[in-house]
Amino acid sequence: MNLKNSKFYKRIQELRHFSKEKIRKDREQRGLPVPVLRGVEMALSECHCKREVEMEWPCISPGHREHTPRKKMAGIKEKKKSHGAARSKGGQGMHFRAVKLVNPEDEVDAEGFIQLNNVRYRVSCPSKGEVPRKGDGPSISDSKSAICVSNSRYAMIGRISKSLGFKLVKESKLWNILWSDSFPGVELFKNMKRFQQINHFPGMIEICRKDLLSRNLNRMLKLYPHDYKIFPKTWMLPADYGDAMNYALNHKRTFILKPDSGAQGRGIWLTNDLKTIGANERLICQTYIHRPLLIDGYKFDLRVYTLITSVDPLRIYVYNEGLARFATNKYVEPTPNNANDLYMHLTNYSVNKRNSQYDLCDNDDCGSKRKLSAINNWMRRHNYDVAEFWSNVDDVIIKTVLSAWPVLKHNYHACFPGHDTIQACFEILGFDILVDWKLKPYILEVNHSPSFHTNEQVDREVKRPLIKDTLTLVSTVLADKKQIMREDRKRVKQRLLKTKGETPIRQRSVVPPVKPSAANEPPTAPEPEQEEGLLAHQIAWEESHLGNFRKIMPPDDATRCSYYCKFYSQTNQVSIFAETAASKKREDLARKMRLQIEEKRAKQEQMLLQAKTKRKRIIQPRIVREKQRIQQYRLKENWTPGFISDAEERLRNTWQHMRNESIKNLKITENIYSVLFEFGHLSNTDISVFPNMYHNLQCGLDIRGST
Repeated sequence: MNLKNSKFYKRIQELRHFSKEKIRKDREQRGLPVPVLRGVEMALSECHCKREVEMEWPCISPGHREHTPRKKMAGIKEKKKSHGAARSKGGQGMHFRAVKLVNPEDEVDAEGFIQLNNVRYRVSCPSKGEVPRKGDGPSISDSKSAICVSNSRYAMIGRISKSLGFKLVKESKLWNILWSDSFPGVELFKNMKRFQQINHFPGMIEICRKDLLSRNLNRMLKLYPHDYKIFPKTWMLPADYGDAMNYALNHKRTFILKPDSGAQGRGIWLTNDLKTIGANERLICQTYIHRPLLIDGYKFDLRVYTLITSVDPLRIYVYNEGLARFATNKYVEPTPNNANDLYMHLTNYSVNKRNSQYDLCDNDDCGSKRKLSAINNWMRRHNYDVAEFWSNVDDVIIKTVLSAWPVLKHNYHACFPGHDTIQACFEILGFDILVDWKLKPYILEVNHSPSFHTNEQVDREVKRPLIKDTLTLVSTVLADKKQIMREDRKRVKQRLLKTKGETPIRQRSVVPPVKPSAANEPPTAPEPEQEEGLLAHQIAWEESHLGNFRKIMPPDDATRCSYYCKFYSQTNQVSIFAETAASKKREDLARKMRLQIEEKRAKQEQMLLQAKTKRKRIIQPRIVREKQRIQQYRLKENWTPGFISDAEERLRNTWQHMRNESIKNLKITENIYSVLFEFGHLSNTDISVFPNMYHNLQCGLDIRGST
């Protein structure tokens, strides 16, 4: 039964229309306008301009409303169709201006009348070339952006996002930003929409793992030996075991050893003798910087927060505030006696917080964790050049990112081929910088997910503004979610309905419309001017919402920009390792691992084949099993023993005679019989078979010694 044709359904529809009409009449009687704003938006949705429209309701009483004649309304409707109008974003009022006829191509304001519910309104749409005033751009609350923080363990990120106007949603919803503590999978990158952003770049692990960071920096050091002295001398064991041993024989140095993929100071130790290391241990070996810069006698390192908003082109921002993490025991140069004192040589917070000497201090000039502004003040008091120091730190950060730039660029374009509106990724990295006594910075490691715990006051003062400025700087609000989804649905529909010889219609914002004469020609490439316009819009947004960030890449200085350009042209990453001891060792290890993997795979395949054959035997039909049983029975029935020669028979008789003689001489039977008699385990068969032995035992004779 079709419910839509039933009387019950029709009656419900009549009651619904009646209730709506009654509500409308009640509003008119009270002098309140019918939801005019909603009607205006619906009317203006057919042809809207790209700029915001300021709207203002007329201050006319209900009794003095003017009515427009039909002829005039017909002309106004034609004007509305030709000129169009603009949609209101904030639900504000409308400007009243004089009506004038204009050409749609002219760079002037388009104006016109519109009438809803016997009320006449005047609409004004700004021209294409009108530049919005500062502060009139889109905001997070107006764009209704959503963020997903369900994959993050830091509650602070959700609270700050909510205060900025973001809506907190689950991962299954249509979010604008996904904030995750770990690297997401490739499938998530592939399924992202064009308006979505995630806080990790694919391939950033190239500088966030200790072993990969060491490999990239060593590669760049061989290409540019004078420019890449930004990290301690590093070897990757076991591949570089021979090189490290040769260096240790010629230089008396202290070495620090780290696990290749560890974190939070786990598994780090110091040694003077590399012979104590196993030849097959996977470790990162570095020369220890034995003369670091000390403050109040303590060793420290800097946690510099860096934001990357784009990899092609590369755009890097550094937060002006950060953390300085101090060791909790006063520093002494390493010796065999104090090499195990991790509270002296390591600056990791996760290590030093367990020490009873850890200093919790709210003052900027004390404590085991301080702000970078306090370090800058200390440098100024001791006559250090702070500007030059931070210029060197920026140089270290830029060169570290450039060491993995080819991989970052390739992975980004492979994962996001259609992201043309905004950048699909952004990422906050925590660079750990160690400073020596000459104020030279060294890169120690890069954290892809720096801690945002706020256990101390200094953490709250640094990390909360960092998250807020980051969410404000990323260009999320520049992407219109509804418009992009509408374009994607239209593109999918055109691709599905495309006939042979037809080319799909591209977006207006990317590709110009195809001329009728060139309908069968291949689609043209996007105009570079339009792509540059989108990129310029993002750059303008970022530079106008820096907050406490400073831009370091691309640099403002033309000489520095030309200096970094040479690092973009990197050669093949494998060629520089050819025909070296480390490369041969690496090849041997790779070959062994490959053989082990192949053997393991062969065993697994063999086990699978055996399992399949067993299953086949079990799953055989009953008729086949019955035939096999009958065949085996017939074979057993017709069985005949094999031919036995005379020599074999004589040999058998000889061995049988030798056996009987041995049993008789050793009196094995008498020994066993007497033991069974003593324990009362003789059976009736034993008594009937050996009656003489039983009689002798009954009489108390010793059958073991008798013949």
